[in-house]
Formats: sequence, structure tokens, C-alpha cells
Amino acid sequence: MKKRLFATIMAAAIAVTALSGCGGSGGDDGKLTIKLGYLPQQETQPEQYEIYMGYFEKYESEHPDIDLVQDLTSLEADQIMANAAAGQLPNLYRVPFTDASLMIKAGYAKDITDIMKKRGYDTALNDDLLNLVKDDEGKLYGIPYNGYMMGMWYNVNLFEQAGLMNDDGTLKYPKTFDELITTAQTITEKTGAAGFGFPTMDAECGWVFMNIAWNYGVKFMEQNDDGSYTATFDSPEMINAFQYIHDLKWKYKTLPDNNLIDRSELQKLFATDRCAMSIIGEDWINGPVTSYNMDKNKIATSAMPAGPAGRYAETGGDVWLLSKETTDEQAEAIFDWLELLGYSPSLSDIAKENITKDIQAKAAENEIIVTPSFSVWKSPERKAEVDALYEPHINVDQKLQQGLMADDVQLHAEEPAQTQQLYRMLSSVIQEILTNENVDIPSLVSQTQKTFQADFLDKN
Repeated sequence: MKKRLFATIMAAAIAVTALSGCGGSGGDDGKLTIKLGYLPQQETQPEQYEIYMGYFEKYESEHPDIDLVQDLTSLEADQIMANAAAGQLPNLYRVPFTDASLMIKAGYAKDITDIMKKRGYDTALNDDLLNLVKDDEGKLYGIPYNGYMMGMWYNVNLFEQAGLMNDDGTLKYPKTFDELITTAQTITEKTGAAGFGFPTMDAECGWVFMNIAWNYGVKFMEQNDDGSYTATFDSPEMINAFQYIHDLKWKYKTLPDNNLIDRSELQKLFATDRCAMSIIGEDWINGPVTSYNMDKNKIATSAMPAGPAGRYAETGGDVWLLSKETTDEQAEAIFDWLELLGYSPSLSDIAKENITKDIQAKAAENEIIVTPSFSVWKSPERKAEVDALYEPHINVDQKLQQGLMADDVQLHAEEPAQTQQLYRMLSSVIQEILTNENVDIPSLVSQTQKTFQADFLDKN
């Protein structure tokens, strides 16, 4: 089966055919062909890849009239859009929530309202997440795949060296953004490492900064009666949030010397005891371990600190979409596939077995295993079932893992319009702050709002 799969993948990489999901759905052997995007890759996730090859075999043994094919072309946002414009998307592909509405409005996603209702997904999934995959008429176009929330990440070695440990072995976590400054100062003074760091490049910089801005009370945009948006972040709250970054850099000198840090570089700094704290998403935590062999028990987590306006943490995630060329017959086959994997309102015994295999594969690849803090499903009983599957495989000291959720944390969805462009513009502002001590922050904020409105919101 694997030899046949690899041959199919290579053929698909050499030439895009009608089997891409953009025309006929039958293969040369008369079977129904389903192209699946965004699956584990053999080179980077070998253990998980092998697990998925087992899923392929299981599925095809139960559906002998169907061929599953892994698509390797739709992994990055730019490539997904290019493939969509060319009608060459796989039948099942994945995008961030912020891009789902763009794909739906552009007509690149199939209406799956009927099958979602028939299989109970429309009532079982989180209502707020479902709203992100609806059009103006309330039709459904996507299946929320996962969710994340933002929180804090700590290097235990540096906290120990700085004397910031409690008697019970837990860290003296900063509970507010003001405490974060004093904690960072202590670490920098006693260890020479950066007390705090964050990605400073591309959209990720603005994505992380959002969590500071909301905690300072920034309101980024308002929706008008006609559905358009008006930017509203030229405000004292935004100036104060950017001033916070300025002070970390120039007044307190607690940031890394390098002003050009991406996610990989941040993880490297963290893993090599050169950065003590950062705001992170849940999926970042494994980077220092899997890429730099950091000790799992030298990483601690907690919820977001509180700012002057409260305690907010960004929530987001990914969504499965079906290409518009996918037939109803293919859609039924895709939902059978998702249910086999456990992405369904209720968990079958096979789904539980497959989730367990997934957890074991991640553990074999040296990933940190903790119970997920976020579920896209409404049912607390379903989450309890999943948590019970994770419990035997937890491989870190749980007293260091406070988790990213706390009772007073308010989850904040990503901004609704031109989100990725907004992140990039905020990143440009932060680059100016990090490289120019005498920057005029109020003028920079004002000009950024005008440009964002004219170049993006007014053209949306």
C-alpha cells in the first residue's frame, strides 16, 4: 500500500491532474479518489507519518472503492491561495480561522451545511467557532479542526539562577505585565540572559503583540452597518501598549540584543538559556525540545499576565475546508475519514484507539504530552474522554505546567478583518520601536491606522 501511495504522490507532484479535486473524481482503476492535504510528512514527523499510513490502510480496507492520496502542495497560505485560484486544491485542506472567511467569500470552499447537520456537527461544535465558517446566509463551509490559546512560557533554569523559585518547586510567575517587567529585570541582572523575548518578524510579531494590546484596552476596529470595518486603534491605549515594548527594550534593557527574531530563533534562545520568558501559543512548546533537545522539565507554563484593562488571551485555530470541486460523494467519504481519526461529535472505540496512537507517536518524537487545554467540541464529557486518553502518557512535571487557562482569563478571538495584514503592520511598528530609541510613537500609530484603513479595510 505504501509503495502505491508514494507512487501516487510522486505522480501528483510532477503533474496536476483532474484528480486534484477540480474535475472528475475517479481514478484509472475506477475507484473514487480523495486528495487529503496537511497530513504529517515522512521527513519531519516520521512516527506520526507511519501512524497515518496505518489510518490509510484501515480506511481503504473498509472502503475498497476509495483511494486516499496525500497532497503535499497545499501547506503554506500563499500556495493554498495559488492552488485555489487554479482550481487545484485537494478535496480536504486546512487554513487558519482568519483565512476561512477569505476562502469562503472567494468561492473556494464547498457548502457542507447538509452533511454537517446530518452527522450532528452543527450542534456539537463550539458555536463561536462555527460562526467563523458561515456565510451571510448561515450556510456552513468548514469543520473547526483545533483551537489554541495564548499564554506564557518560562525557562526553569534561568528562574532557578535568578532565585525566582518557590519552596514547592514552582516558579514565581508574573501575574501582571508590571510584574513581568520586574521579573525580567531580575533575571537579566542576575543571569545576563534576556528576561523576556518575542518574535519580532513577519506576522507572528503582531500576532503575539495583540495579547499585550488587548490587555491594555486597545480596540482595533468596529464594524459598520454595511458590513465594512473602521480602524479604531489610534488611541492612548495603543500608544501605551507600544510604549511597553519600547521600555522593555530601551529603559529596562530586558529584550534580546537581536532585533530580528523569528519563531525558530526564539525557541533556540529559550532552549539555550538565553531568554527566560515569552508569550506563546500552545503549539510552540515542543520546539525547544524537538529541535534543540531541551529538557522537558525545564519548561514551565502559565496563563497570560493581567494588564491595565484585564486579562485577555488570544484564541484561534485551524479549520478543515472542502474544495468547491469536491462532489457530495467525496464529501461523504471525507467525513468518514474524519470520524475514523476522531474528529467527530462522538468518539468510537476505533477513534479512541487512533487518538491514543497519535499521542504515542508524538511521545516517540520527544514531544511534550499534556492534556489539551482547549476543545472545539461543546461536550465536557467528550473532553473528559480525550483527557483520559492523554493522562497515562503525560511526560512532564505537572507542577510546572499551570496551563494557559485560568478562571479570570477572557478568551479573545482574532480581529475579524484583514487580520494577517494587520499583524504585519504592527510588526513594522515594533521594528521601528526596537531600532529607534527616539521614535515618535503617537505619530507612528496615527499613520499606521490611516494606512491600514486605506490600503486594506477600505479595499476589503
